[in-house]
Amino acid sequence: MSEPYPPRAESEALDSVAVFRPPPPPRPSPYLRLILWGLWIALAFAGLGYRLYQLQILEGPGYQALGERNRLRVIPLEAPRGLLLDRHGRPLVQNDPAFRVLVIPGELPEEPSHREAIFHQLSQWLGIPEEGSGASAHGQGSPGIRDRIEAAAREAPFRPLVLKEPVDREVAFRLMEEEARLPGVRVELILQRRYPTGVLTAHVVGFVGRIPAEQAARYQAEGYDPAVDRVGLSGLEYALESWLRGVKGARYVEEDALGRPVRTLAEIPPQAGARITLTLDLDLQKAARAALQAKVEELNRIAGREITRRAVALVMRPTTGEILAMVSLPDYDNNLFVSPDLPQVYPRLLEDPFGPLLNHAVASQFAPGSSFKPIVAAAALQEGVITPRTQLFDPGEIVIPNRYFPNDPGLAQHFFCWLRSGHGWQNVVDALANSCNVFFYKVAGGYDVPGEPAFEGLGIERLVRYMRAFGLGQPTGIELPGEAAGQVPDPEWKRRTFGETWSTGDTYNLGIGQGYLLVTPLQLINAVSAIANGGILYRPTLVREIADTQGHLLRSFQPEILGRLPIAPEHLAVVREGMVAAVERGTAVRAQVPGIRVAGKTGTAEFCDDLAFRMGLCSGRRLPSHAWFVAFAPAEAPEVAVLVFIWNGGEGSQNAAPVARQILEAYFQR
Repeated sequence: MSEPYPPRAESEALDSVAVFRPPPPPRPSPYLRLILWGLWIALAFAGLGYRLYQLQILEGPGYQALGERNRLRVIPLEAPRGLLLDRHGRPLVQNDPAFRVLVIPGELPEEPSHREAIFHQLSQWLGIPEEGSGASAHGQGSPGIRDRIEAAAREAPFRPLVLKEPVDREVAFRLMEEEARLPGVRVELILQRRYPTGVLTAHVVGFVGRIPAEQAARYQAEGYDPAVDRVGLSGLEYALESWLRGVKGARYVEEDALGRPVRTLAEIPPQAGARITLTLDLDLQKAARAALQAKVEELNRIAGREITRRAVALVMRPTTGEILAMVSLPDYDNNLFVSPDLPQVYPRLLEDPFGPLLNHAVASQFAPGSSFKPIVAAAALQEGVITPRTQLFDPGEIVIPNRYFPNDPGLAQHFFCWLRSGHGWQNVVDALANSCNVFFYKVAGGYDVPGEPAFEGLGIERLVRYMRAFGLGQPTGIELPGEAAGQVPDPEWKRRTFGETWSTGDTYNLGIGQGYLLVTPLQLINAVSAIANGGILYRPTLVREIADTQGHLLRSFQPEILGRLPIAPEHLAVVREGMVAAVERGTAVRAQVPGIRVAGKTGTAEFCDDLAFRMGLCSGRRLPSHAWFVAFAPAEAPEVAVLVFIWNGGEGSQNAAPVARQILEAYFQR
């Protein structure tokens, strides 16, 4: 048996094992650590350098532009709106200096107390409530300064909001002095449109105003600023907007940190709109309006109450289509539309049943009555339905039996002449002179009654064709907006509108300018002017020439021919002879002008429109009637054509013809 190891030897062996442990891993070199730190710093500087390159080189121009915008302000310079002149160079409009107050919501102070103080101060100085008035029985009320600014801030905070225009000069100067303490508030000098002739030419000239919200996108696409710009909204101001607007300029201003101008860097001057010379003659316009207004007042005075305020007077050159005078009653003062009083006055204008905002010469349609008969006569002569020697008998009344019950007199239709005793035998000249209804019933619709001589008339198809040749049933194309087309009825129109067939009675009524026929006063004077000048239908015009501010001609208007009447000159001569006879010995003797041979035709058209019904004019046995008269002179070489229309004016021979005589006298006495 072997001996165990002694204890000391075992201890020594263990000690020897502890001495031989594995060595620790080697420590990294300090040079490597320096290299890594260097690489990190290099990358950081490279990133910083690239960012500086981005900011200074790539994006530098953009930031520079932002800085310039903070330092610079571009102030648009309003272009003076072009002028409208009468044919003798007298101004119908002018541009007066005025001030307006703007607020840029995004530039107002953010501190509530400072912002409220500005609202309060603006309210006091401009006379605008700080708070809105709230809803009322007549609408939603008017918003206050705070409501308007906060609404604008939500929509476009840096778009200028017009608070008031115009403002009193003293208030404007005071605001200018306080601009440093009113950040976001600016006062601008503007040119305000004024109308020195006011009511005299309001329907022709029109007015300017703010861009309607529903049309803002269209105007903005054409270079307008819907927030501040004014545009033509009516009349020639609207129709000639592209010529009148001009080209805006710009002023580049350097500002300090408070937004105060320091210096002007550059300025591009605006270009004024064109100078437009119209065909109107102010003297003749005054004479026509005075005569027409006096007659309307006389009719109301005789009636003992207001029976009419609606009337039209037109004066035209039949050989060119130039309008020398255009009067529409009731009228209005177009200066109201650039006045602070507009909110109070405008509702009354809209509610007036006689329509003062409408130009009744072009926008309203009426039955022409007997003033239409020269067109029927010309068509009948051309078609050979009658000759100058043809005579038709007028017993004062004709009776047309019912086609389905010819033996029942109770169902027969009665058609009367205005002279119940009748005019007897009439040729076309006599019929025009005496305005014989029965003659034109037969000429238009024929006459075929058992036991009496038959007569073949024009018939509805030929009558419609000639009416359209005279320009009826379609706009004339005058420069004014809102022109009505009139109404030329035919069998198809009646079937679609009423579901009924056309009758001989419809043709009879059409033959004397009644029934469903509607014309504008401008259409009628244009048609009669074609008879006067030998058969040329011109486009009526109010514009004579357009020039720049230096007087250089930009556009000269020449007579524009719409068409030529399909009527031989000898037939038109017969119609003119009948119209001369009407003035010399017929229904229009009140239109005679000493020393001047006048050709004319009266008209008395029965009607019952909505206004007449509301006024109780349709309740009697006889319907109310419009008074018409249309004429040209001198008859042998016409220089001027005149039309007078009076709504509910009674007999054309008594009330319209004398007004035309006064207008003709004013023309020939110049």
